[in-house]
Amino acid sequence: MKIILIYILTNVKERKTRTVVMLLSILLSTTLLFVSFSIGVSYESAQRKMAQGMAGSASISVTVTDDTNTIDISAIPDLSSIGTSVGMLEESSLYHENGYYETVDLIAADLSQLNQINKPRLLDGGEITDFDHNKIILPDRFTSKYGIEKGDTITLQIGGSPVSFEVAKIAAYDTVFLRHTRGATALLPLSTLTELLGQTDGYSEILVKPAKGVSTGDLISELKAKLSSSSYKVSKIVNEAQITADARQKSMPFFLISFFSLTISIFIIYSSYKVITLDRLPVIGTFRSIGATQKAVTRILLLESLLYGCMGGLIGIPVGMFVLKLILHGMGQSLSQGIEIPVVISPLSIMISFTVAIAVSLLSAWLPVRRASRLPIKDVVLGTVEEKRIPRSFIVGIGIILFLISVFLPKVVSGKMLYLAGGFSLLGLIAATILVIPLMTNLIFMGLEH
Repeated sequence: MKIILIYILTNVKERKTRTVVMLLSILLSTTLLFVSFSIGVSYESAQRKMAQGMAGSASISVTVTDDTNTIDISAIPDLSSIGTSVGMLEESSLYHENGYYETVDLIAADLSQLNQINKPRLLDGGEITDFDHNKIILPDRFTSKYGIEKGDTITLQIGGSPVSFEVAKIAAYDTVFLRHTRGATALLPLSTLTELLGQTDGYSEILVKPAKGVSTGDLISELKAKLSSSSYKVSKIVNEAQITADARQKSMPFFLISFFSLTISIFIIYSSYKVITLDRLPVIGTFRSIGATQKAVTRILLLESLLYGCMGGLIGIPVGMFVLKLILHGMGQSLSQGIEIPVVISPLSIMISFTVAIAVSLLSAWLPVRRASRLPIKDVVLGTVEEKRIPRSFIVGIGIILFLISVFLPKVVSGKMLYLAGGFSLLGLIAATILVIPLMTNLIFMGLEH
C-alpha cells in the first residue's frame, strides 16, 4: 500500500499544471455548491427576523376589518391556549432635515406587556424608566444617521402638525425597532400617543403569543372560531411561504451557476484522465503483466482521483464560507437600513458539498480509467492501443445546431408553449455545452502536455 501511495503522490507532482487545473475545477464547484445551499438558509433567517420585527415572540396578529376603527384588548377571548396578548397603537409621522424626509412609525404599548413578548434593548443596557409625557425612544441607526444624542429635541410631523419630543433613550436596532421596510420606528409612551390621536381606548392591533406547547395554527383556528370573520382579521405575523419563496429566488441563480460549474468540472477531469491514462499505459501494462487484476488497476488509478476530490472539497468549503460572508454582506447593504444577514451554515450543506466534490472527481475519472484497465495486456505492452475518435467537425456541428435551437426556439413560440420551449432551449444549451467542452478541454490538455 505504501508503494501505491508513493506512486500516486509522484504522479500528482509530475504534472503540476494539470493538477492545479483539476483542483481549481473541483474547488470552484464545491465553493459554488456550498454557497448555493447556505445563501438561501441565511437569507431566510434574516427575512424571518425582519418580518418578526415588532412582534417578537408573538406569532399572531388580530386587527379589525375596518381600518378606521381600533380593537379593544377585551375582544380577545379568554383562552388557555393564549400565553400573552399585547395591544399595539401605531401611527405614522415624518422627520424632516436638510430637505430630506423620512418616515418614522410611532408605536406605543403597555411596557409591562410589551416586555413579555419583545423587550426593547437599550444601548446603555438599562431599563426604561420615567417614560412619560413627550418623550421618545429612537433606534441607534436613526440617531447616528442624523447626529441625534440623548436629551436632544426632535420634531415630527404627525397628521400635518409639528410635535416636539425629547429623546429619552437610544435603543439598539433590533426588537421592536427592527424593520423590513425603509424608515424608522420610534417608541412613545402609550398615554402620549393616545392623546395625540385623540383616542380614549383601543389599539391598532393585538399581538398574541401562544401558550407553551400550543402551535400557531391551532391558536389561529381557535381565535377564528371565537371571533367574527366580518369584524376581525386573524393572521400569522410571519408569512413562511413568502419567506421561503424569496429565499429560493435568491439562491436559484447560484444553483444554476453551480450546475454549469459542475458540468465543466466533470469534463475537465474526464479529459484530464483520458490524457493521464494514455501516459500511464506502460505502467498499466507492467501492473497487468505481474498479475494485477482489472479491478486492482482501476482502484489504483481512482485513488488518485479520490485524492483530488478530497483536497478540492476540503479547500473549497472554507473558501465557500469566506465567499458567503462577502455575498451576504453585500446583500445586507442592499436591504433597507443595511440589515446584517447572519451566516447560517448547516452540517448538511457541508456534507453534501464535500460528497459532491468526491463524487464528481471519482465519476468523471471512472470511464477513462475503466477503459484503460480493460485493455488487453498484449496491446498495452506492444503499444498497439488505438482509440476510436468521433470527427471534430461532427461534434462542433451538433453543438452549434443545439445552441442555435436554444437561442431561437423561444422567439418563434408563444403562449402556453413558451414554458415547454424554454425547457427544450435549456436542454439544448446544456447539450451544446456538454458536446463542445470535451473538445476544448482535450485541446487544452494536449497543449499542456506538450
